[in-house]
Amino acid sequence: MLDIGNLFDRVGWAYTAPEAGLWQSSFFTEREEEYDLYVMVVEDWVHFAVTPFLPPLPSAQTGHIYAVLLKLNQQMRGARFALDGDGDVTLIADMALRHLDAAAFAEMLETLTFYTERLAEDVWRMATNPGYQSPLMQN
Repeated sequence: MLDIGNLFDRVGWAYTAPEAGLWQSSFFTEREEEYDLYVMVVEDWVHFAVTPFLPPLPSAQTGHIYAVLLKLNQQMRGARFALDGDGDVTLIADMALRHLDAAAFAEMLETLTFYTERLAEDVWRMATNPGYQSPLMQN
């Protein structure tokens, strides 16, 4: 099996391995907001998740933000939004294990941090203020 810990070391990210096949790290956006990143290997797939991207929302707000997230999913490449088992909005990506090498790992981390940096504030504002008109939704 590919050593995910070694890949984290190569990109200079600290990490923990809370259980076999699972690695956890974190990163900060330019606004100094911290996000957790999880990498999990299951069979022949590597799953990446920035979670929670948004905490659970009151049910009155979910329909609006879920529609926003689905629209954003159509604009994104290499990652997408999903809900985890706790109802948290999560930014996820998957890669076949056979395609994962140091360059692909670094690119995946770059993709996830890019989307987090670019989207987090506006998605939060759209989730908590339904009247907010984000420039992200003008397309």
